[in-house]
Amino acid sequence: MERLIQDVRFGVRLLWRDRVFALTAFLTLVVCIGANAAIFAVVNSVLLKPLQLPDSSKLVLIYNAYPRAGVERASNGVPDYYDRLREVDTLEEQALYNTRGVTVALKGEPQRITAMLARPSLLRMLKAEPLRGRIFTEEEGDQGRERKVMLTYGTWQEMFGARDDAVGSDLRINGVPHSIVGVLPRTFSFLNPEVRVWLPLTFSPAERSDDSRHSNNWSMVGRLKPGASIAQTQQQLDALNARNMERFPQFKEILTNAGFHTVATSLEEDVVRGARGTLYLLWGAVLFVLLIGAVNITNLVLVRSSGRSKELATRHALGAALPRLTRQLMTEIVLLTLAGSAGGLLVGYLGLTLLTNVGLDQLPRADEIRMDSVVILFTIALALVVGVLIALVPVFNLRHTNLSQAFREESRSGTAGRGARFVRRTLVASQVAFAFMLLAGAGLLLASFQRVLAISPGFDPDPVMTARISLPALRYADDSARYAFSTRLLERVRSLPGVQRAGLTSTLPFSGDYSDSVILAEGYKMSPGESLISPFQTLVTPGYFESMGIAVRSGRNFTDADTADSPRVVIVDERLARRFWAGTDPVGRRMFKPDNPQDFVTPGPTARYYTVVGVVSEIRMSGLIETEDRVGAYYFPLAQDPSSNMTLTVRTAGNPTAMVSSIRRELSAIDPDLPLFSVRTMAERVDASLVDRRTPMVLTIVFAAVALFLAAVGLYGVLAYQVSQRRREIGIRMALGSNSGGIFRLVLGEGLQLLAVGFLIGLTGAFAVRRALQSQLYGIGPMDPVVLISVASVLGLVSLLASTIPARRAAKTDPLVALSDN
Repeated sequence: MERLIQDVRFGVRLLWRDRVFALTAFLTLVVCIGANAAIFAVVNSVLLKPLQLPDSSKLVLIYNAYPRAGVERASNGVPDYYDRLREVDTLEEQALYNTRGVTVALKGEPQRITAMLARPSLLRMLKAEPLRGRIFTEEEGDQGRERKVMLTYGTWQEMFGARDDAVGSDLRINGVPHSIVGVLPRTFSFLNPEVRVWLPLTFSPAERSDDSRHSNNWSMVGRLKPGASIAQTQQQLDALNARNMERFPQFKEILTNAGFHTVATSLEEDVVRGARGTLYLLWGAVLFVLLIGAVNITNLVLVRSSGRSKELATRHALGAALPRLTRQLMTEIVLLTLAGSAGGLLVGYLGLTLLTNVGLDQLPRADEIRMDSVVILFTIALALVVGVLIALVPVFNLRHTNLSQAFREESRSGTAGRGARFVRRTLVASQVAFAFMLLAGAGLLLASFQRVLAISPGFDPDPVMTARISLPALRYADDSARYAFSTRLLERVRSLPGVQRAGLTSTLPFSGDYSDSVILAEGYKMSPGESLISPFQTLVTPGYFESMGIAVRSGRNFTDADTADSPRVVIVDERLARRFWAGTDPVGRRMFKPDNPQDFVTPGPTARYYTVVGVVSEIRMSGLIETEDRVGAYYFPLAQDPSSNMTLTVRTAGNPTAMVSSIRRELSAIDPDLPLFSVRTMAERVDASLVDRRTPMVLTIVFAAVALFLAAVGLYGVLAYQVSQRRREIGIRMALGSNSGGIFRLVLGEGLQLLAVGFLIGLTGAFAVRRALQSQLYGIGPMDPVVLISVASVLGLVSLLASTIPARRAAKTDPLVALSDN
């Protein structure tokens, strides 16, 4: 221990004496380790840590899928739930749930908050222990007994000031009083941190009946019994579906053609499925940055150790054995990396606060991201590993150096000098390779992002303001009341100065809230094995298409004459029109919605018919890149099926956000108890949909820029050092007749050799990791020649500039001075 303390003190003095080297290495480590600490904090919190729920690895998510009908991932029907309760015995608890917006009065103003509607079994399954009161009982999942509510900790604090008497009091939700039975603890959260209240979920006899099969509206989760597995659960679900095929033969052909199946998967895995590839890509990128920084520091250490060869030889001659010298070298580097890790942790902590600006706050489990003890220990361990690896290079060089020759002009012709030179050149070539790989990745992501931006959404998002409104069933109980409200609201909004067009819709593009339903064309004959389709279904008012800039390709738009008393009409998009009426005009044709499975073959008397009055352009609903191969969309007039939940779309002459206060005032004049919520421009919604592609692109470009800088510095440093070490050689060459141009080309050629080797290794590495990038790209291949050539050009230009400076310095060498110095 005493020797270690001596080594530490001596190392600190040496580093202080060589402050330029220490500061350069320290800052490099701070940047590289800080980036790694920040990204690892995200990876650890989102991907590596279990959900903050007891035994979360036992939770299983279950959902239906109809891939050949254009629905890769549906939810679950109520009959599915009761079937599985009865016949799937690998799960000790099962529950249906979903989130929904509800209206409450907060500080005298109507506010829209998020509620979790769940079967009472869900809180039992999640092993939730109430902070106050109790959780829901099983009986409160029956109709007529469901007017109960549980508060989250934040809601309890905000609405009731954390008073104990909150339990037992009432909270009006959508105008209906609900009795508060309990308060959940501060640490409890299930999937959505925006949830403010929990409500028991009940079902009517109609919802539970077989007529509601494949009416999928609810998410489902279960908890595995001890010893049971997801694979066993999947087997039981498959067997249950097979039995139901035989129990309900009217569905068999339809479901078979649609590719119907049920998926059981780990809830933990599913929550982060969309973020996994992106985060691992970013983690790999920052590790490359760290490698490049470590290589730079290694080269600095080699240069420094070469300059200290006489000092080390003197200490060796005075009795310091090689193990002691080795320990001293390693102590200095480890001290440096530990200091770098401390600074890196601070930079990483600050970096986490900045990452929200590039969209990482939109990740699943983003509320759990923090710099915890695991991140701190990982960062310190990573720094120690880097420090040891860096130190091994000069230690290896020391053990293969003849210290007795160190007194003779730095051992100019010794093999150790040539070996150290080879190591430095190899390290620089690896830097170039790593930088090339990072730049290639950044270039591909940038090119991919540009292609995504070039995708037309099918509507004109600017300048359009959107806002949601939800009508409580208690005061808007029938269609006439809902229709009257929508008519009055549009009249008032359209009369506002600056409003050009306004409309209402049940489903807004890029909102994340969609509805789909089967529809067929009259007279259309499905071929054998052809699947039914389930296009997007939307209710809209006159003015909606104009406000969104959606073009009417043929026929007409909805008008005020399309009322509940007029013939039922429908507008289809171009994609759905091609599906049913390829090459012909669908205007005037009829469509129908099946009322039962028999309607799929021969429509019965209860089938609902609609006349096609128009065709509109196809629009993107879920994002510029849609993950599911949807088969089009159709629109009904909202007047013929008024909805309680609607979104207002307003095209303005100027800044759309300036209209919000006026719209609120008009809404309040109609009904002061209705909140206007989810207020965003369409441009903001489109921009938000790009976060999952913009974030990795921006961060990778930043990391690539750092890598490019470090690689250029490394190349410059090696060439500059070689020039300083070869001054005598250069002087001899010039004395024997070589001119400045020849010396310039000699040094520049060595730099270009290193660049060429780095390019070759980097290209090989880029090919090796191409599959990791593939899932992040759109419209471009992972080995796109244009991008790779562009990246090579940028890296080549920067490296050429870095090589030119020492080459020019070498070319200006005075042979007389060079020979006299040596």
